[in-house]
Amino acid sequence: MTDARVQHTIIKKEMGITHREFYAKLPVLLGDTPYHRAEQSIRFERNGKAIEITLEAEGFREISRSIRLPVTPVRICFFDSSKAEINSFIEHFNLSFLKGGG
Repeated sequence: MTDARVQHTIIKKEMGITHREFYAKLPVLLGDTPYHRAEQSIRFERNGKAIEITLEAEGFREISRSIRLPVTPVRICFFDSSKAEINSFIEHFNLSFLKGGG
């Protein structure tokens, strides 16, 4: 009898972004990779391995009375991915959402 359980790894991030901004940047992250969106989650494959990204409730971080920045907790679930595959995707993810400043 084989073990049919799928191993998964969850990475949690807190991003300074709204849901709308996240979905606008999705083409930068995924290119032409097909994905399935259900409510606040997207699911796709990278190198034949499933990845699911879930956006949690949007909030704000108040820096001062006049400055509020968006905050969205994000959960990235990797299914049967190696550490190298996870690290490679997280590096790509971080670069895809990098904001410039000046």
